[in-house]
Amino acid sequence: MKTVVITSFHPHISRNILSTEAFRILVQNPKLRIVLAVPDYKVDFFTKEYATNERISVFGIEPYQASRTLRGRFFKRLGVFLFDTQTARNRKKYEYYFHGKYIIYYFSRLLGIIGHSFIFRRLVRFLDLWCAPKTSASRMLSEIKPDMLFSTDLQNENDVSIMHAARKGKIPILGMLRSWDNPTQRILRVLPEKMIVGSNVLEEEVRLLYRYPPAQIVITGNPHYDRYLKGPTMSKDKFLKSLNLPLDKKLILYAPVSDALIYHNDIDEYVLSLLGDVDASVLVRFPPEKPVRLSGDFKQPQNMVYDRPGVSFNARRVGDREIRREDDSRLIDSLYHADVVVTGPTSITIDAALIDRPVIAVHFYPTPREFFRSVYRYEDNQIVKVRETGGIHVSVTKEDFLKTLASYLENPRRDAKGREKIRSMWFSHADGSAGRRVADAVLDFLTV
Repeated sequence: MKTVVITSFHPHISRNILSTEAFRILVQNPKLRIVLAVPDYKVDFFTKEYATNERISVFGIEPYQASRTLRGRFFKRLGVFLFDTQTARNRKKYEYYFHGKYIIYYFSRLLGIIGHSFIFRRLVRFLDLWCAPKTSASRMLSEIKPDMLFSTDLQNENDVSIMHAARKGKIPILGMLRSWDNPTQRILRVLPEKMIVGSNVLEEEVRLLYRYPPAQIVITGNPHYDRYLKGPTMSKDKFLKSLNLPLDKKLILYAPVSDALIYHNDIDEYVLSLLGDVDASVLVRFPPEKPVRLSGDFKQPQNMVYDRPGVSFNARRVGDREIRREDDSRLIDSLYHADVVVTGPTSITIDAALIDRPVIAVHFYPTPREFFRSVYRYEDNQIVKVRETGGIHVSVTKEDFLKTLASYLENPRRDAKGREKIRSMWFSHADGSAGRRVADAVLDFLTV
């Protein structure tokens, strides 16, 4: 029997991997022992949800240990400084705009230029590994003695700590990019022996940005989308009744921009107030891992229902949640039964395109403002690519938003060719078998 350690430190991993066909296939393999590496205070949740037989165990690790050390923080920031994508450059400019530390800013820009050297990146990775602080991940691996590590989120700090320990212990690493926007954010601090990506676009970005060998990349698709392709889990009438919404009204799904994407979040409340006056029902799906600021004076409009997905572990920390299978089922139903989807520069834009729902991305504000006080992430690499497809409409004024919303409600086929382009790029392997391909990649890596 061989042992694989699977990481799950980001709230989306329980949805992306553990609740999918990929994990089910691995669990059913009698030659495989699975150890889930999770935050120590979530052990009970993961044990209850996923340790369904005696070959599955859960190991708790205190998260973010490396960031409590100076060297850990240094190499974490260096990962961004050494990158020179539009996403990384804007992040550096954002920090400079609000904090004014020009020495750090110009140093980071210089490092971005130096970071084009893959030899220099290799040196930094060597030093990062050599200087990596010892964490409880080392104890876990020495106790378990796994045959491989499956890092499900290559850029997560906790995954990086475990990969450092695995590299020092000569344990093979199979890595996976968690999200469509990961490749353009920062360098990979650890290059795994093999990498799983979800689409042709990500495969190209990994090759070009990291100079990662094509022979070591496996394009599988994203396992959680296998369920999306099967259609809604309930009829529209039943879904609307479950939300106490009228059956004769159009449905707008609003996924808030969130506080994480704007310095002072007044855009979400502004958009909600506008949607409150629209002759349609509005379902607001709050992001499970990001806070959304609403003032105490804001009153929930009568045509609006709130959905707050995920299991909370700390009432004071919105991001400290896990997405359950039922939470994702509700998102699937929300997308299928929505007539229009409204959001910011988030992954909901491509989720909606997969279902072929028209998307409006909001980029207008209650008051005029400078670039970095707005949602500057509209200039991130992956959002620029999506905008260029014509598959989403970015509204930069209130008037354009209301006009486009009315147009989409009247004609949902508008911009359908653009959404088809999005599917061809980011859903190149969305055929209902991504979960099986991920499981096969793990088993092939193990040669079970």
